[in-house]
Amino acid sequence: MRFRPRRALWVTAASLCVLAGLYGVGPRFTSRAAQARPVSAGGESGVKAEIAASPRLVTASLTADGADRYDYSLRTPAGQEEGQPGSGLGLVVTAPTTNLGVNLREVGWIDQGPPTVDAESCVTWTEFSGPITQAGVALRVRSAPRGAQAITVTNNILFGARNGWNIHLWSGSTGELVGQIVLAHAFGPTVFQQPPLPWRLCARTIGPVVEFKAWSMAVDDHEPAWTDPGYGGAFTVPSEWVYPGRAGWYVGHLRGGAQADYGSLEADPLTATVGERLSAASQATGQGVIRSVAASLDRLD
Repeated sequence: MRFRPRRALWVTAASLCVLAGLYGVGPRFTSRAAQARPVSAGGESGVKAEIAASPRLVTASLTADGADRYDYSLRTPAGQEEGQPGSGLGLVVTAPTTNLGVNLREVGWIDQGPPTVDAESCVTWTEFSGPITQAGVALRVRSAPRGAQAITVTNNILFGARNGWNIHLWSGSTGELVGQIVLAHAFGPTVFQQPPLPWRLCARTIGPVVEFKAWSMAVDDHEPAWTDPGYGGAFTVPSEWVYPGRAGWYVGHLRGGAQADYGSLEADPLTATVGERLSAASQATGQGVIRSVAASLDRLD
């Protein structure tokens, strides 16, 4: 028996706006540094937080929505050097209450080191507000003639099916969906059984292959292997998407007043061995065949 993920029977007006704005026209590439102002961490941990002033967090819009914007605050726990990348670095993204739309999508990265072809980016999604707030990671971000160009791996928000994960190729304001997978094992077989936060997402590029894995840290206290199909997948992108770029993070669809909290930010260049490259290519090819066969069988029903 093949599993068919159930979808919620309701669709919010905001979700319809997301569909309508997916291929809208956006502005050319822009970037800015995070605003430097004190941030109170709070919480039971008692960890004092402060804005990381250097290196800078740079952001770029994939799709604009009128005059809407996001505010970014980097947090560095006490005892860690200010601005030092690592497992303690956090990020809070807020949408001002003056925002009117929900289709603003942006990517961000730490302005440090040269662009690389192969890289890995990880983030822990610790808290969010708003029904369609979307988190993810971004790879191979660069400026291009049509605007920002990037590969993103994001949590699905349509129909509330957050057990799904999407891979998009962004060129300017146009995002092409090239991969989609439902992680029924790690995130529940239906939209009514999603695990509790925090969720951890890691993705990496190795040549033409994009791999990702995601899991609830409240349920699984270990990091799954890249080859475990219960927690992720591998996809092959066209050769023109193999180029040096930045690795960072993604945020989108925050309503006015909404907030998304990210923890344990990691984005590093990746030096893959010949064996790792062969393994990634083999995994992407094998999973692609399985997905094609499953799709063909579904069409026969």
